[in-house]
Amino acid sequence: MSNMIAQLKSIGHFLSDEQQVQAVIQSLPNNWEYLKVNLIHNDSIKTFSDVARHVEFEYERFGAAKAASNAFVAESIGTKSSGFKRKKT
Repeated sequence: MSNMIAQLKSIGHFLSDEQQVQAVIQSLPNNWEYLKVNLIHNDSIKTFSDVARHVEFEYERFGAAKAASNAFVAESIGTKSSGFKRKKT
């Protein structure tokens, strides 16, 4: 997106900060709807670099969550059924 903005500038078409922010928000995937809403209603996001930073954080968080979900799980295949471990007295 930053390359596209730079190319537009080079041919004399300047986008305002608000237009740049809106372009990034509109280009986000549909499954990031919660982030879109957050970015739209966050008054501290005013420039392309602000929105880019938030998108990068979310992408990193998504990658970390995905890595955590791929954890290995060990399973016991004993013949006894689950039950009490102590004798009844």
